[in-house]
Amino acid sequence: MDNKLTLSVNTSIYDGYDLETTLASIKKCGFDHFELAYNQGYVGNLNQNLFSVENANMVNNLKHKYALSTLALGCTMDLSTDGLFDIFSSRLHFAQLIGAKYINVCTTKLENKQKMLENLKFLRPLLEETGCVLCLENGGDYNFDAFITLEDGVTLLDILGKDIYALNFDPGNMFTYNKELNLNSQSVNSLAYSQYFHIKDVVILEDKFVFTPIGDGVINYQYIIQILKQKNIPCSLEIPLRMYRDLDSTPRRKENKVDINLIEETLIKSREYIENI
Repeated sequence: MDNKLTLSVNTSIYDGYDLETTLASIKKCGFDHFELAYNQGYVGNLNQNLFSVENANMVNNLKHKYALSTLALGCTMDLSTDGLFDIFSSRLHFAQLIGAKYINVCTTKLENKQKMLENLKFLRPLLEETGCVLCLENGGDYNFDAFITLEDGVTLLDILGKDIYALNFDPGNMFTYNKELNLNSQSVNSLAYSQYFHIKDVVILEDKFVFTPIGDGVINYQYIIQILKQKNIPCSLEIPLRMYRDLDSTPRRKENKVDINLIEETLIKSREYIENI
């Protein structure tokens, strides 16, 4: 792996598998880093106990067992929710315990943008206390359309500040929300504001958006990866194979988990594609 690119595996690809199976497989596929995907609505069995000290201890034990580390934690939920400070308190302290600095979150519906901004401002003391950076991710469906284009994200940072708030840009999300946007220019320009980056590829198949190994989809990652390496921005392969999106961007989750052999083939193929850039 190019030592100028810190590449993690977002665990959403393993939706339905226990954490030890997941981390053992990530190591087997040639990775040294992972990002836990504790994202509301996108993975199963999400509950408050995941953010406990007991679970943090288990994560740390498995990190040690498989010689892995983590820089990021996926915590997507509706950020306009009442009581967000209390909800995120356990999430941020959990992130601190497992060593995850970057908290990746999608936003909310556009109509709730102001409430979201008020909530995020209240999170500042928690972010400062835990040393975390809240990375706002552009939405891939209409539930998170408060941030779709790069300009939307920059506007949010102008209000919140760019010290402990940043972007986590995701070109695949942009394509599933509005495939007419200029993905390459938006992605490259986002890197001036991003402290994290999600690498996702997608195709349209049988009237739906389907996620693929990196390099097999519609997104040209050649130049994007080069700039990520130059800027040393940490990133994750976020390839939620159990998910797909309808053409109106509605997210769908398949009933059965994905065969682990297909998961590993996808990750290895994606890693090799990136290494060869």
